Amino acid sequence: MIVPMYKYSFVVYHREFDSFLKDISEIGVVDVSVNRNDVDDNIRNKMLLNTQINDLIKYLAYRKVTPLESETDKDGIEVMTEVKELQTDLEKSEHKASLIRKEISIAEPWGNYSTELIQKLHDEGYTIRFFITPERRFTEELATNLRIVEVNRYQTNVYFVAFESDEKLQDIDADEIKVPAVSPDQLRQMLVDTENEIAQINKKLDEYATLYIPALNKTRMRLLGEVEYQQVVLKTSLQADNKVCVLTGYVPVNDNDQLESYLSNSNAIYYKERPIPDDKPPIMLKNGWFARLFEPITEIFSMPEYKEMDLTPFFAPFFMMFFGFCMGDVAYGIILVLVGVFMRKWVSPSVKPFLTLAIFLGIGTIIFGVVTGTIAGFVMEEIAFFKPIHRFMLDDNAVFYLALILGLIQIIYGLIIQAYSRARQFGFKYSLSLIGILLAIFGAIDIFQFKVGGGMSLYVVYAGIALMFLFSDPDINIFARFGKGLWDVYSNVTGIFGDVLSYIRLFALSASSGILGYVINSISLPLLDSIPVLGPILFIIIMIVGHGANLALAGLGAFVHPMRLTFVEFYKNAGFIGGGKKYTPFAKH
Repeated sequence: MIVPMYKYSFVVYHREFDSFLKDISEIGVVDVSVNRNDVDDNIRNKMLLNTQINDLIKYLAYRKVTPLESETDKDGIEVMTEVKELQTDLEKSEHKASLIRKEISIAEPWGNYSTELIQKLHDEGYTIRFFITPERRFTEELATNLRIVEVNRYQTNVYFVAFESDEKLQDIDADEIKVPAVSPDQLRQMLVDTENEIAQINKKLDEYATLYIPALNKTRMRLLGEVEYQQVVLKTSLQADNKVCVLTGYVPVNDNDQLESYLSNSNAIYYKERPIPDDKPPIMLKNGWFARLFEPITEIFSMPEYKEMDLTPFFAPFFMMFFGFCMGDVAYGIILVLVGVFMRKWVSPSVKPFLTLAIFLGIGTIIFGVVTGTIAGFVMEEIAFFKPIHRFMLDDNAVFYLALILGLIQIIYGLIIQAYSRARQFGFKYSLSLIGILLAIFGAIDIFQFKVGGGMSLYVVYAGIALMFLFSDPDINIFARFGKGLWDVYSNVTGIFGDVLSYIRLFALSASSGILGYVINSISLPLLDSIPVLGPILFIIIMIVGHGANLALAGLGAFVHPMRLTFVEFYKNAGFIGGGKKYTPFAKH
């Protein structure tokens, strides 16, 4: 459900406004509904600084050290400046090491030459030129030239030098290179020194990761608070020659006692009222323990508007069923349940609800794995151990129709919700066209399937069509209603038919997951008998890797496609509007 809100308007003398904002941030229940895109340069700079600190925290957190939760006198900005200097030094040293390695790779094939001797020969009027050529191009003419000396053969190349004085050599058919100005031994020593520099910088960065992540977090929280404070100030209206500050905010009806107590003892004037239809109060969801697990899925698409219903508790059981339908394997469901149960001991409290959700999704997978008769890609009907539960298993044809039936049930459920919402918000007559759709659907189902109502079912269909014609838009005249109703009948019939067919994806995903599991088993099982000793090992490896990949692939599809059915088919038929902003109180970080 959506928690009801009070709308507060505060009127505060300008000299007391800073103190007032500090006090209500301490209480932390007022959502000022600031526009996050409405910022000035000061706010923008602090937001950028906050992003940089956040990135730095991630960088330090990835280093393999354990941060200490100790206090430090250093400010996060100072820490960030020092770490950035270390990062710059590290980048320079790593670049230097890369260049030295490249020079070593050039110099090593020439052996440990003496740069001093080369320079001495140059001073005496002799020039030494260095060449590389493939072995096939190192001709006898080059090999017998007294002024050419072969130095090394390395990776099918010949490395040689040519000596020149006053008499120049003719053009040599080879690639001339420039060797490093220092010998390989000197380069290797330079590399050792540079790697020691890198190690020292990394050691220093590890120290910062160990000692100063709490200081960075503290500064980040401070910056967040300053940004929110300044955004609230921007949202404030100045009146009476800038002497009076007027601020509007929203507070959940059950969380306003502390605020009321503070206001009664302050100099602030305030007005409290229920939001009017034109207001846009923030959205705070409050559901039971089961539906609350699915609230993150609601937030992925959009929060509901304040005036409409929260659909989370209505789609939650369907989502669990659809996920299980798509996975459709008992073994995969057991794995999800076990992961959810055992991982809860090792994660933070904020992650535990997601693991609880995984447990319920695993339970749904086990149930529909039994319905489809699949366990780790094996057909359960062929296994004697599962004979007592054979009656719960359905063939492929029945599973196909089960997907359509579940889809039709969810669509009807959505239409009922939309009819109730319209009647509650606008009046009963605005829900009559939806009631007509429901009557037509129920009548048609009885005519084509159950045949319980006999001739009465046909009259129910007629009554439903009549309601769609006459109440498609109760605010226009009867002739216009008829024309609009004609279009509504056509669009409703084709739309609902198309929506129901969308649920075939449940059957398709379930079948594809089962087929992939069967293929993996078909590949791995023959190995048990065909290859002695190694066969069982290969069987285990293929089963683990294959079914692990199938579990990951099926899990992705089993999450995405039920979400698509929820946000498109169900939300549309439930009349979901969306666009609400999540309740985010102005609070001290």
